[in-house]
Amino acid sequence: MAEKMNWQRIATRYELDHDLVLEEQTVKVVEVEDQLVCLGKFKGNYYALRNKCMHAGGYLGEGQCDFEGNVICPFHRYRYSLATGKNTSGEGYYAKTYPLETRQDGLYIGLKVKSWWKF
Repeated sequence: MAEKMNWQRIATRYELDHDLVLEEQTVKVVEVEDQLVCLGKFKGNYYALRNKCMHAGGYLGEGQCDFEGNVICPFHRYRYSLATGKNTSGEGYYAKTYPLETRQDGLYIGLKVKSWWKF
């Protein structure tokens, strides 16, 4: 069964068309439904990752983007691919990725619909 997604607009079409969201090869933190997400831009494409490094909890959105499309954690320099979330510095970690869609009216991020019950 396909997971249900809640799509939230994180940038307007005007912001995208005028490069107001992010400069090329940069990352930043955005808040979506009380969640902090690392938003990155590399080679004209946008990517979204969980904001916390799996190693020591560093905030990826406060890091840097390298020339290969990896976000570098500001704490211990662990690297994660913006496209896949895979740790590329060899430690075997993965950062959760979020789907993004560019639509006529802007950029949207997909978050899983939360169940109304919790275990």
